[in-house]
Amino acid sequence: MTLQDYIAILRRSWLLITATTLMGLLAAGGLSLLSTPVYQARAQMFISMSENSANSGSAYTGALFAQQRVQSYIEVVDSPAVLEPVIDELDLLTTPTALAYQVSAAASFDTVLIDVIVSDIDPAQAAQLANAVAISLGDEIVRLETPAGGGASPVKPSVTNPAVEPGYPVSPRTQLNLVLGAMLGLMVGVGIAVARSALDNSVKSTADLTEAAGATVLGVAGFDSKAKTNPLVALDQTSVRSEAFRTVRTNLQYVDVDHPPRCVVITSAIPSEGKTTTACNLAITLAQAGSRVLLVEADLRRPRVADYLGIDGSVGLTDVLIGKRSMDEVIVSWHRGLLDILPSGPIPPNPSELLGSHQMAEALDGLLERYDAVLIDAPPLLPVTDAAVLTKLADGAILITRYGLTRRDQVAHAVDAISQVGGRLLGTVLNFAPVKARAGKYGYGYGYGYGYGDAKPSRGRLEAEEVAAARDQNAPTAQDPIADEVPTTVAAEDVQLSGVPGPVQRDS
Repeated sequence: MTLQDYIAILRRSWLLITATTLMGLLAAGGLSLLSTPVYQARAQMFISMSENSANSGSAYTGALFAQQRVQSYIEVVDSPAVLEPVIDELDLLTTPTALAYQVSAAASFDTVLIDVIVSDIDPAQAAQLANAVAISLGDEIVRLETPAGGGASPVKPSVTNPAVEPGYPVSPRTQLNLVLGAMLGLMVGVGIAVARSALDNSVKSTADLTEAAGATVLGVAGFDSKAKTNPLVALDQTSVRSEAFRTVRTNLQYVDVDHPPRCVVITSAIPSEGKTTTACNLAITLAQAGSRVLLVEADLRRPRVADYLGIDGSVGLTDVLIGKRSMDEVIVSWHRGLLDILPSGPIPPNPSELLGSHQMAEALDGLLERYDAVLIDAPPLLPVTDAAVLTKLADGAILITRYGLTRRDQVAHAVDAISQVGGRLLGTVLNFAPVKARAGKYGYGYGYGYGYGDAKPSRGRLEAEEVAAARDQNAPTAQDPIADEVPTTVAAEDVQLSGVPGPVQRDS
């Protein structure tokens, strides 16, 4: 990945990174508050040679001898021989082994100075212990350096800088802990974000979609936070989002210039990808270009078209296929004759068999004699076979893919499902794509549509005014554009689908 890719990952995951950083800060702060303060006292000793020893040799030799001995003396500071006298003198309730964990010594290179360091939770006792250990270490040095035959020790230890009571603890180091906690939390957050991105197999770009599907991306539909309450954004021709569907309409003409597709299945790989709202908006867009359009609600498992358009879907396609009603009886003219709708009708127990029947093929042939374009809203390809069966009967299918949800392998399997029945994939649409705000004027949206996998919405999900307006064939409330520009394959133009003109059905 490039630097820009990593920056994009960090921007997308800023909430996660911020959360882990705060968690690191809180953890470090909590540990610091719960830790018992430890104080450290330091007593300094000076190691010199006695006068008799200094007179017996050069001063340089004596100093060199003292420096060599200093490194040995610091090794015995925590020995029982040094600590037992301290315990007895101060009447401590401890052992030399336990006290040794509190005592240490250090000496700077090329010096004869020894620092005796003692740590304790009581600052006064830390100073008292440091001074007592320094005196006891001096006594032990004298004892060790005294000649076996008797006489004075050549080494003379002195406490030159007694320990004083420390004014602040050396542990916990709260500020350092907070910095380390924040850094650790930040690293964990960044690591999780990068790992999650590396393991994410979802479609995140038109390049991903083209590679997975092996087909042209006909358009990109961006987020729209308001579209849940008003999914029919194509009715507002000034909306930037409606331009995305006009782009799909235009690019659809270039799939096969000699034989433009007239019967198109709108489907997706999995539920909740916005296929039904795409079908509705694309049908409206085609009708706005002057084509005679019929939108067929062929999702006989969880139909949504009637709910979105505010029409009665109790009778429709299934009634026609079983011979209970004629086509003219069930087709509904919508929005002052802008386009016609064929609702699903009652949900049958065998949707796949009905959709793949000879009656369905004959019905589509008859509809193509009356309409320039027939759009079929079909179920997702992977859960059921309905859409694949319909694709074989139609001129082809448009595969709707949701940004960040649909995996590339799911797209590939959906394409395989179409090809296995001899169907044709006309192209794909990337849905719910994030779009950069225009000059800070508009915010980011969060998608639209309810998805196939949700519970079937009641008509109350649409605003009461919108349902009434749809029934009276008035346009629903137009939406404000939220995005800047939507990428297109070719420039958007008003190009009609070719076909045999026919009469528009009666108003219901």
